[in-house]
Amino acid sequence: MKSRRWILWYADPYPADACGKGLKTMRQRSRFAYVILFLLIVTALGTVFYRNLSWHYEMQGEVTEWLLSDFEVHNYDVTAQAQAGGSFVVTGEDPQFIVTFASEDDSVAAAGRIGGIELKFGEAWEGEEPLPVQVFYAGMNENIAEKHSVKSALETGEKSLLIPIPAGQYETFRFDIDGDFKLAGIQSCDEPMAAHAYVSADTVKACIWYFPAVIAGFALIFWAHRVCMRQGRFTVKSYVRNVFLGAEPSPDREVYFDYLRVLAVILVILAHSCSPMVDLADAGWKRLVLVCGLSLGLCCNLLYVMLSGALLLNSGKNTTESVAAFYIRRASKVIIPLIAYYLLLLSLNGEVHFLPPRNIGSSLKRIVTGAPDVGPHLWLIYTIVALYLVTPFFRVMAQHMSDRLLFSMAAVILVLNMLTTYLPLFGMTFGAATFLAGWEGVFLLGYIIIRQNRLAGASRRNHVMMIAAAVSYIVMSVVVYMDSAQMNHVYGSTPTMVIASAGIFALFADRKDRFKGRSNVLVRLCSKYSYSIILIHWYALFVIVQGRFHITALRFGCIGGIGVSVVLTLIVCTVLAVVFDNTVVIVCNVFFDRLTARFLRNLESKKVVQR
Repeated sequence: MKSRRWILWYADPYPADACGKGLKTMRQRSRFAYVILFLLIVTALGTVFYRNLSWHYEMQGEVTEWLLSDFEVHNYDVTAQAQAGGSFVVTGEDPQFIVTFASEDDSVAAAGRIGGIELKFGEAWEGEEPLPVQVFYAGMNENIAEKHSVKSALETGEKSLLIPIPAGQYETFRFDIDGDFKLAGIQSCDEPMAAHAYVSADTVKACIWYFPAVIAGFALIFWAHRVCMRQGRFTVKSYVRNVFLGAEPSPDREVYFDYLRVLAVILVILAHSCSPMVDLADAGWKRLVLVCGLSLGLCCNLLYVMLSGALLLNSGKNTTESVAAFYIRRASKVIIPLIAYYLLLLSLNGEVHFLPPRNIGSSLKRIVTGAPDVGPHLWLIYTIVALYLVTPFFRVMAQHMSDRLLFSMAAVILVLNMLTTYLPLFGMTFGAATFLAGWEGVFLLGYIIIRQNRLAGASRRNHVMMIAAAVSYIVMSVVVYMDSAQMNHVYGSTPTMVIASAGIFALFADRKDRFKGRSNVLVRLCSKYSYSIILIHWYALFVIVQGRFHITALRFGCIGGIGVSVVLTLIVCTVLAVVFDNTVVIVCNVFFDRLTARFLRNLESKKVVQR
């Protein structure tokens, strides 16, 4: 016995010290994580406090009264009054009035530069919410731009509003005041306004709402990431890599699917960059470039649906998975992010507020009704959700069909699509249309293309599809270039678009072996966040890239504008997706997974018992 003990001791020297060092390292890392969490919370609380401070402004230097005898008005009904700007009544969206000083005789031009403006109203504001005011300023030969504007609000009971602007020489001022009001006058000062911060009742009220939310929010985010680390058994380094790039690709991973996801993301941004500018092009070649970009970009919708069909209906998937388990697992990946981004878009547009809560119930009801006005692109996601609902049944059907029968189905899908699309051109409608002529048919085509790619002669068939795709692309571009009114006959889920998208899909499937082992950091990052990028790209493109940076497809010689718009939007989308997915979405997903974990375990145990 003594020799045995000696041997065991010799085989594992200093076990207590090694274990103690490990525990000490773990405690140090845990302590460091809590210190980081504490610093983040303190920083966030300080930021919230500073941003909610109230400011008192005072006019400095010489004060000049504006002569408001003549100004430009949009979406206001103005009733002029003696020695005043008049009574303004909103008559449409985006109401604004513009004051331009083009003559040296104008009082403001004579006063020199302007460092602040005071709006004087004929009556105290009596609305329950503050009256939003945004002032745009532009110098000589400058355009009105969002970055050259100041936002403020007239509080309830107030009759005047002081608005500081960067001191300078300005020729044009635009006032966006979203409400009815009586304007008594406007005056400006030639020096920068004096500003004094103070803690008001509004500051205290905001802190009461936001401080607990900030603390709880950071604690929940920290908890959610800890849960994911424990479940995946990650080290800190490997978890950070997983957050940005996802799981390490296995040797048998179909990497070309990742490239297709990234391509679909790029194409959806390309389509929406070109679409609004087609009819605004001032040269024929620019219009042609935009139409070509639009025709290629709109393949994104069908590629995304085909990808979903190829991945969900693939024979490698588990066909024994119950319908309930399928829905629950996909809800975490599809439904939860959709709800989160839907509410985010409404919040960014001011249609819902969380602190203090306002319109939350009505916003949750709107999610069921479909895509909102602020995010019309979400129609594609609702289409995919509808396809997810029928996937468990389509999967069984598709995997029990022979290859010959699947080819016949593909032919039926295309024929039905042609009849449904083109018979109305001859004054007829196809009365026997079925779901195969719509997005369900496109969904099945994705699986059929992958299935046929395993059979003999796949390369020849793929090349035929590629040639047909090139012809369809040329037809789409020519038709739309000649007459934009014909878009509905070549875009959407029409035969030309289906064939073009199928050709792109076949191109990647035919060369799938070339993609193996070629997954890089950018592809993995964009592939992991491709769904979220699609959800948020509308806001990133139209509000940030076009609204704030003023970059459109018509700038930089059109081709350069398209490229810059796509790249910049992709970067903005990726940043937003990484931040939002790893804060709000991850917390929602972890909660949902915890709530449904027991139910899924029960389903698995019942399946084992039945076997």
